Amino acid sequence: MFRFTSAGLLIIGLSLPAPVQAAEVSGRVTDSHTGEGIPQAVVRALAQDQGQPSAQTVTDRRGRYLLDLLRGRYRIQVEVPDSDYLPRQYGGSGGPEGGDILHIPTFDSFIVLDLTLTMGGSVAGRVRGAGEAPLARITIQAESAAHRVSTSTGEDGSYLLSRLPPGEFLISAGTPDQRYVPAYHPGTSIPEDARPVAVEQRRNLTGIDFVLQRAGVIRGRIRALKGTEPLEGVRVVAEKEGASPISRVATSDSLGRYRLAGLSPGSYLLSAGPSEGEGRPGGLQPSWLRVFYPQQFQREAAVALDVEPSLTLSDIDFTLMQECWISGRVVTLGDEEPLEEVQVIPQPVELPGFSPTRTRTDRSGAFLLQGLPPGDYTLGMLLPAKHRRLIQVYYRDKLSLERADRIELEEGRALRDIDFNLTAGASLRGRVRIEEPEYQWDTSRDLVELARLDFDPRGSEDRQLRVEEDGSFRVDGTPGGRYSLTPRLSDPNLIALRSPLPRVVTVVEGDLLEELDFAFILGGSISGAVESSSNAPGLNQLQIVLINFVENTSSVFDLPSPQYTLAGLSPGRYFLALRSKPDATHPSRGYGISQVFDSRLVDVVKGAGTSNVDLRVPPTPARRSPF
Repeated sequence: MFRFTSAGLLIIGLSLPAPVQAAEVSGRVTDSHTGEGIPQAVVRALAQDQGQPSAQTVTDRRGRYLLDLLRGRYRIQVEVPDSDYLPRQYGGSGGPEGGDILHIPTFDSFIVLDLTLTMGGSVAGRVRGAGEAPLARITIQAESAAHRVSTSTGEDGSYLLSRLPPGEFLISAGTPDQRYVPAYHPGTSIPEDARPVAVEQRRNLTGIDFVLQRAGVIRGRIRALKGTEPLEGVRVVAEKEGASPISRVATSDSLGRYRLAGLSPGSYLLSAGPSEGEGRPGGLQPSWLRVFYPQQFQREAAVALDVEPSLTLSDIDFTLMQECWISGRVVTLGDEEPLEEVQVIPQPVELPGFSPTRTRTDRSGAFLLQGLPPGDYTLGMLLPAKHRRLIQVYYRDKLSLERADRIELEEGRALRDIDFNLTAGASLRGRVRIEEPEYQWDTSRDLVELARLDFDPRGSEDRQLRVEEDGSFRVDGTPGGRYSLTPRLSDPNLIALRSPLPRVVTVVEGDLLEELDFAFILGGSISGAVESSSNAPGLNQLQIVLINFVENTSSVFDLPSPQYTLAGLSPGRYFLALRSKPDATHPSRGYGISQVFDSRLVDVVKGAGTSNVDLRVPPTPARRSPF
């Protein structure tokens, strides 16, 4: 009885309906704008658990779909091929949450999930070469702030970028091998000049066409100066000259080879070396120096290369060398007080026009000069205002560039302990005075010249001291010695009250010399031109005689040029005569004989210049009485 019952139960169990093996997820895919169903939309359930199968289906003509899913976790994705509907991912709530997880709890669940899609836009056009032929397999890219998509042109040169979200896109065309110059809409090779196109919903934007130009190529090798071994990983930059410069970058391979492709026609400056701001390996190891083609250390000396379409410039090689360093300290002599913020200035001897980077001393007075090519240098400095009483010198206490000691630098080597010990110089102060309350000095042209009179083996240089608006002038850090101070003023109407004008002073280092003043009064001047024909005496044979009727004095001036100015004259009436230089070649006569060619009566007014007083030598001068 028991056996029968067991067999009967087994038979009954086999006769029951099979259990449900999947849950149903169904719904509609509709247009977010019209609410109508979208046929042929592909709905995918992407399994998120390992070993779990994914599933997909296609909507019917009313946009309905049905998915049978096993228990687990899924992401639901929907897209419409060959359309401008934007693909989306949906979570269990049915909202666009970037792919929320949909949980299927049991095999017999039933979930309704309606999905909506938004229509985007599209961009279409054609690509052709310079000869009007269509170009196939050209990569077209559309890029916005949050979206990027690409496609390729067909055999007829056409392309279509579909399913673009609304927004502004930069459209570009090119090839991965850079056989053509990359182009950007609306027909420029400069990315900065590109203009975005506005993509709108349900709009097909056509006519975004491109004409591509065959690109030029520059290639070569990078070697080290020492050992001539190839250098890997060196950046080569090609900068196109013009109003909108373009830069292309390549990196040398293990054999030192580089290749710059995709170059539009034009002139390029090439440089090789580390990029600006690139750190030095190991922190304190010498870096390679950047070199401009052909083997120049500054951009201004570089020679531009002309690139033409489809042209390859080969053997554009670079030889790199390692930088040199100079380090040292700037302190005061005796107490060795460190001097901060002193500019240390290297000047190459054999690289005219090349200006290496300067440096400044730190709080300890230390400085470090890097990025120097090998060669001979002089080392000078520029003191800040707080140290202006100190004597500014070149290396080894020289006072001029001509006498400065040279420093020899070898490639990749550091030169240390190049120290400066500065002493206090003298300070000179004075004023250029004039008894005219409203008079204005020209601070850009009015100067007092400080000239060394005695010999200094260190090579003292003359200095020009600027006259300030109040007429004052000053100079600090003057080495000891004997000097002359001479005003060089731009106003020709000024008359010095002290003669001779230069003032001679003896300077002791560390002293302060004050009240080195000059006094002037305001007079007038006469200026004009002297004209002499080809068959008349030349300027080197002429003189101007000036007679002051008030003071009953006369002065004689030689003519260095056709334009003349007689400056610093007292107001009054003058007689001006143009004559030949006295002839002193006749020993039987005790006086020289000269010929007067022209004369003028001129009134000189205080504070004014009498101009255009022109004098002329006639081609065939008439015989006149000797003067």
